[in-house]
Amino acid sequence: MITFNDVANAYSILKNVVHRTPLLKSSTFDKFVGVDAFFKAENFQRIGAFKIRGAYNKIFSLTQTEKNAGVIAHSSGNHAQGVALACKLLGIKAVVVMPSDSVKNKVEATKAYGAEVVFTGATTDDRERTTDELIEKHGYTPVPPYDDDKIIAGQGTVGLEIFQDLKDLDYLFVPVGGGGLISGCAIAAKHLSHKTKIIGVETTGANDCYQSFREKRIVKIASTNTIADGMRTLSVGKRNFEIIMKYVDDVITVSDEDVIKMMKFFFERMKIVVEPTGAVAPAAILKNILGLKEKRVCAVISGGNVDMAVMRKVLEI
Repeated sequence: MITFNDVANAYSILKNVVHRTPLLKSSTFDKFVGVDAFFKAENFQRIGAFKIRGAYNKIFSLTQTEKNAGVIAHSSGNHAQGVALACKLLGIKAVVVMPSDSVKNKVEATKAYGAEVVFTGATTDDRERTTDELIEKHGYTPVPPYDDDKIIAGQGTVGLEIFQDLKDLDYLFVPVGGGGLISGCAIAAKHLSHKTKIIGVETTGANDCYQSFREKRIVKIASTNTIADGMRTLSVGKRNFEIIMKYVDDVITVSDEDVIKMMKFFFERMKIVVEPTGAVAPAAILKNILGLKEKRVCAVISGGNVDMAVMRKVLEI
């Protein structure tokens, strides 16, 4: 299991590559919920999401032989963009396997960064199968989306920055897809702030980690049904789950309707665009599931790469 030193080493690599994203506040939100809330705005990150952190840390660490072979990744969107940009910055060939129903602007951005995109089926299993076939055929070096020590350490720099800027934080809410972000943030949080409780948040239509946390084993669900495309993984990664069980205090769920309400609040009251997955953790605070009156809390906005068709529907509701 990786340690805080791995996260700190990743930060030394990333600090001159990624943006140090701000912590946002809304007095209206605080008064409505009754908390002192902060939002770590990774929607302002390069590529519009936190994924560049893990992708760059992983690809930077490869041997020259592995770099020369070119890298391959599979992703529904944000990891794809992270890998594509990291490879562009490092001068490495990138191939990305994406589901056929990927958000259009995420596909276009991935291609714009110079990656070759290969489309496959809609599930994680489809993406993994196609990726394995291409590795077998071409010898590419894989860059996993979440179940990897370098990826986890890179994503953990989100948490490191939060605790450099915030003291006396009672709760940190983090969205859970494959588990890279929450596992990295949990390692950083428990090292830098022993009092802070770490809460993972999923949508009810993609609640594999919620089930896994309660059953104390990895539960793989048959399918997902959620507006949050970054949560359409069928199970969390093995490394990620071990860290979650050691450091995370609870995993809770919100509905797609809760996510839409949060997206609307961000747009109408805070004037920022947040993708559905990015609104999941903040939605748990808005709904006040844990009854956290007068607590000092923070939620990670994981990204802002929203499909404009989805955004139009959100604003019409």
